[in-house]
Amino acid sequence: MLIPRIRFDMERFRPGWPVYGLAAAALLAGTLWLADACYSPEALPYSRPVSVSSRGVRGTLDAALKSEGLDAPARYRIAKLLYGKLDPRRLRPEDSYTVAFSTWGKMLSFSLVKDLKNYFIFPERGGNLRLSVIPVWISTASVAASGEISSSLWESMSAKGVPPAVILDYADIFSWSVDFLTEVRDGDRWSLNWTQASDPAGRLVSQRIKAAAYKGAETGHKAGAFYSGAYYDEKGESLRSMFLRAPLHYRRISSYFTNRRYHPVLKYYRPHHGIDYAAPTGTPVSAVADGTVSFTGWKGGNGKLVIVRHSLGYETTYGHLSRYAKGIKKGRRVKQGAVIGYVGTTGLSTGPHLDFRVKLNGKPLDFLKIKYRSSGVVKGKAREAVRAAIKKLP
Repeated sequence: MLIPRIRFDMERFRPGWPVYGLAAAALLAGTLWLADACYSPEALPYSRPVSVSSRGVRGTLDAALKSEGLDAPARYRIAKLLYGKLDPRRLRPEDSYTVAFSTWGKMLSFSLVKDLKNYFIFPERGGNLRLSVIPVWISTASVAASGEISSSLWESMSAKGVPPAVILDYADIFSWSVDFLTEVRDGDRWSLNWTQASDPAGRLVSQRIKAAAYKGAETGHKAGAFYSGAYYDEKGESLRSMFLRAPLHYRRISSYFTNRRYHPVLKYYRPHHGIDYAAPTGTPVSAVADGTVSFTGWKGGNGKLVIVRHSLGYETTYGHLSRYAKGIKKGRRVKQGAVIGYVGTTGLSTGPHLDFRVKLNGKPLDFLKIKYRSSGVVKGKAREAVRAAIKKLP
């Protein structure tokens, strides 16, 4: 039997609820008629499907098929075909199946949709069953939205119908240059274009932002477009900075970089070449840039400390930790944003906070004054493509 080929044009996807609509049911009925002919040629005029059952999987697949009236041998044959492709005992409620029966109650076909794949089982001549795995049809569409903030970025974008996952992706794009917790102001404007893919039931299975912009009173104008796995601005510079804006989500800065600070424990003035971020004990602490761990352990008044060395001569330290993240030890490579420890109050400390410090070739730097350093650049036609995408923003 010939199975129609379905074009599948997805770079990435997430599982959705695969339930077919009327149009898909019509296509299935035609396929089932052909499958019925293969099952019993002598009964062809009387074998068209008269019963089609479509449901989400509740419990085990065996129990679901038993409730549809399939006997033990039929259920065993179906499970045997599926083994090797998937485990029929490990299905989720969002997975669905369809069973079609002929006029005399014989199964004409069985279809299980899981993770955007259709596992289609049908009888061949002689009574043997055959399994065909077909990608579920996916449709794509381009969407644009823009708006003005009156309370928060989340509420403003949600009110315009932007999906939650797209809002989070938008915030990630500008996370190196905009602090959406402290720098958002009423009247700030946002805009973006994105593509979204949907399954036959209309449920979103993936989305990607093509271009985005944010214009804020505190932040100025920020814009970028997607190209070859990353986002770049009009100059062709990556929106991803070498450093994160902060190594953690903090409540406030309790001490700034200074050459003369009164120490709350030692009770005298001395330099404080770091930033103290006040945060609850246990708050995750992340590496601000890619690098290699050069030290983990207790270091005097710093308590539990992690030191990470980065490219171009930079080094960062994370002090007063309560504990280290799993696997963090000397020689371990870490990516920007990777959790390396958790806020504590070890060493000379009066309360839970992170003592964060940066050095360049051994010289202390004020992290809050380090200029933005792009992590990459595109030129020529690539930069022109980025500019063109940004110009199309609403």
